[in-house]
Amino acid sequence: MSLFGDGRCRPWGWPVTGAHRTGWTILAVLGGTALVLRAADALPGLVSAVPRGMHVCTTLAEAEARTGLHLDGLHTALGDGYATVDRIATVAKPAPAVSVTLRPANAAHGEVTYFRTTGGEIPSLLRSPLPAFHVIEVELGSGRTASLRAATTDDDTVCQDLEWSEGRGRAALRTHGRTVDLLRLARRLVEGGP
Repeated sequence: MSLFGDGRCRPWGWPVTGAHRTGWTILAVLGGTALVLRAADALPGLVSAVPRGMHVCTTLAEAEARTGLHLDGLHTALGDGYATVDRIATVAKPAPAVSVTLRPANAAHGEVTYFRTTGGEIPSLLRSPLPAFHVIEVELGSGRTASLRAATTDDDTVCQDLEWSEGRGRAALRTHGRTVDLLRLARRLVEGGP
């Protein structure tokens, strides 16, 4: 009672033909190809520790090209104590968004991360949510208000998060530095923004 010996598949009695074998072979090849492509797609993220859906850019121009966001205000604000860009990350879904970490030019300033999206909330892939223990509204100028939140990170460091709307999108700054520096940078971004 071989599976293929007498041309019948036991126990159901279906005939095993060349078309069936070809169909099962094609299904196995397609399934294997899908698994290999999925692994190849995930491998760069595993090697570089970049989450799926995120792309790390080398320049602000590349981030602008990937997201369609104009970062003119950020170019202007960089001269205010933040000399270098440390890390730039973008996501495309659900809406284009960017995260830019600014390294201070001197020890008087703290590192700041700028977030921006074209629609809805800033993705948690770029800006991890932090439970705030204190929230106030502040005026940034040009009739624009922002929400300033103080929160504690996992290592018990106090972090400040400033978020405001930009049309349908949102922008935010996050720092462990001084509030006055955060507000000064936000005002420069709003004045020089799109």
